[in-house]
Amino acid sequence: MSTIRFSDLRMAPQRIDVTAHHSGRAESVVFEFSEPTETTCSLVAIALSTLCGRAFEAVSFDFPVSEEATRYISALTHCPVESDGTEPHEEREGSGCVLNFSGGFDSLAARALMPSNTRLVSMDFGGRFAREREFFERFDTLRVSTNVLNSPLRLNSWSMMGMGAILAAHRLEAKYISFGSIIEASVDSLRVTPAIVKAQTFPPFAAAGYHNAPFALGLSEVGTAKVLLQNDASLAVDSLLSLASPGEEKLYRKAVLLDIVADSLGVPVDIPDIKRPERPHYPFGTAFPVDMLALYVISKTGDLTARGLVRDIPAGVAQVARQLDLSFLEQVNPTLIRALPEPLRPDFYHKLASHGLAFYDESDWSEVKRLRHLISAFYPQLSD
Repeated sequence: MSTIRFSDLRMAPQRIDVTAHHSGRAESVVFEFSEPTETTCSLVAIALSTLCGRAFEAVSFDFPVSEEATRYISALTHCPVESDGTEPHEEREGSGCVLNFSGGFDSLAARALMPSNTRLVSMDFGGRFAREREFFERFDTLRVSTNVLNSPLRLNSWSMMGMGAILAAHRLEAKYISFGSIIEASVDSLRVTPAIVKAQTFPPFAAAGYHNAPFALGLSEVGTAKVLLQNDASLAVDSLLSLASPGEEKLYRKAVLLDIVADSLGVPVDIPDIKRPERPHYPFGTAFPVDMLALYVISKTGDLTARGLVRDIPAGVAQVARQLDLSFLEQVNPTLIRALPEPLRPDFYHKLASHGLAFYDESDWSEVKRLRHLISAFYPQLSD
């Protein structure tokens, strides 16, 4: 039976150490905070559960965990959960918002659209992500450094990206949590009835006392660039250079995006010369975010190669994309906004308007329908 056990928990004001036993190995998991951060055994267990996902048939903690946290962990892992004793459950009456902040386009746009008192927390994964840290530390953010990317456990659930907000829940005292996820985060966003609109707060975040507040969900990559360029064009370029190392395709893609949106807005922007990839990594139809950007580029520039963002674009798809407008990607999907809690909407609507962002109109929805039909052969979930 595949099991995982967490032992040897040590907590200090700015550091947490624990050992994970799984697959015949024992590995150290470390968290370090940029500022003293009070937490609990239960919050540590909840954070560690994001490294489990549904990969194990049993999860155990050699330290006390509250019954409430145990229930939520079991809901995430879909298996029995045991602990060494029971920690009293602490009700948390939070207020305001916390944003999981990487300094990328999506999280910068979310920050611009969120309440002014939003708290930031940033995961520092080290290694090739060191560029991100150099950029996000310009902001007033709680940095949580960890070694989890050295472990295969990182692959078990996307929610590990929010471990810092879970561990620091008592310090942050926020009611709502946001990740800056956008339309391209899931093909589901383009469906007639997106399931994400009715999605409940993911178990580990609900366990930590948060409610999901996806501020950027109705925006596309184009929309996030539009927000950034109107706020601070030079900051947008700095963010671009923090996203990836020279030579990485992601850097080139984001530069193309920034250039086209800046041109449409008439905003001067000094983007460094970034070499076009000789052969794009992704063939069309295999990476939804890349395909969406490629189609937008074709519609706005007429370049049937989409400036080399993807390869093997079917000629028929490129020709149809050239006839599409796709300006809806510069606006906001009102269906997806329904996922945002109602108390947060008035201020959010005001900030959308101040950035020139409007909800889709009838012509936009017509274009959405045409786009959905165009790519449904590659993404069958759009056929319904």
